[in-house]
Amino acid sequence: MASDTIHLEGFAESLKSRRIYCVGSPNLLPSLVRSRIACVDTEVAHRGRKVLFIQEGSPHAAWLLRMKWDATFIIREPLDIRLGLTYVTNTVRPTRLLWAGGEPQTAVFAYLNKYDNITLIGVGFTPPQLLDWEAIFWTHDTALETIESTVNSRMGVQLAGKYNLRSVLKEIQASEVGLIWSSIGESDKKGSLYWFDPSEGSTGSALYSLREAADVLRCVADSIVGR
Repeated sequence: MASDTIHLEGFAESLKSRRIYCVGSPNLLPSLVRSRIACVDTEVAHRGRKVLFIQEGSPHAAWLLRMKWDATFIIREPLDIRLGLTYVTNTVRPTRLLWAGGEPQTAVFAYLNKYDNITLIGVGFTPPQLLDWEAIFWTHDTALETIESTVNSRMGVQLAGKYNLRSVLKEIQASEVGLIWSSIGESDKKGSLYWFDPSEGSTGSALYSLREAADVLRCVADSIVGR
């Protein structure tokens, strides 16, 4: 990197029981999400449950519903969220909860924070606005403008300016690694920037088999008909 650029360190903190958000393009976001879930799976030795909360009509439905979940809640109204959260807080933990379709309300964070061993993973094409997230992961093809505005709001313009993001992102894109803002383990909650390997933890086979996929779709269809 250029001499006026801070050399980023690799991210090495645990994601277990954290609140993280994954941002990326339609092409790279699925692999990023799978790898983050796989990292947490490894940390918890594949114990507990994996739960999907997905907003009805979410653009991520096509690939998320193909992944293997212990429970899926399609969110159409506030009651669906309450029912889902009741399941999450009463099921076997540690729990990995993926939230797709906008950000959860601040009240959801406050509710989940009362319980141990629940990892919340948000997903979207654009960065989150709420400050409750402890880390934000970007795929390497994310535009400078998208990252810069988020980093400035989290870290402040003066601190963020020291990273020379334009130069950093050139290195990120050339190396095809990802960029992360994180306040996990930081003494200053403004956080720091790190690089991460987007393929870390990925097993290359996080999808259902055809039989399992058919079972998932059948359950979703039954839940719709039953309403």
